[in-house]
Amino acid sequence: MTTHRTRTLGALGALTVGSALALGGAALATGGGPQGTPAPSHAKTGIGIACDGGHSKQLKTRIMNTPWTFGETGVNQADQDVPGAVLNIPGPKRGTDIYLVTFSAETQVLGGDDNDWMGLEMHVDGTPIEPYTASGDVLAFTAQPGWNSNSMQFCVKLGKGLHTVQASANLSDFVDDANLTGWLDDYTLSVQRFE
Repeated sequence: MTTHRTRTLGALGALTVGSALALGGAALATGGGPQGTPAPSHAKTGIGIACDGGHSKQLKTRIMNTPWTFGETGVNQADQDVPGAVLNIPGPKRGTDIYLVTFSAETQVLGGDDNDWMGLEMHVDGTPIEPYTASGDVLAFTAQPGWNSNSMQFCVKLGKGLHTVQASANLSDFVDDANLTGWLDDYTLSVQRFE
């Protein structure tokens, strides 16, 4: 009897944890931009933008173990595509699906001070997806000084067709007084598709 209870409780625990992870991973922010305008209630309440999905349908992941170093472009916070951090993903045959995009990397910013940082945007078909800000408030991925391992998640609702997901990094030189260099290594781009 003890063995049966232990197996039942263990299976129930695994099911509960697995369900919580699947549901938690599917709920992130989206709206605005290519996703449409968020509901007026979100702006008033400050609760964020819903990006909820159902059952997981597909996972695509690319891992790059080659370091990438990039510098300022002359335009502060100009996006630069991260080499190899690109995936082509299919949309549904009809309707829309939710796509949870995760990017993680070992990071460093060199040549600046505590007010400088590296930003990150995720683009689908050339358009940034949530969370992002059009200008002036770039989403920071890492900052001075030292080595870090960081991860960010983005979410988007997409319709039919083939879509391209591309990670883009940028450098923010707060007072435009430095020659910043960004460094990414051991980075992973994953796209999980939900009904």
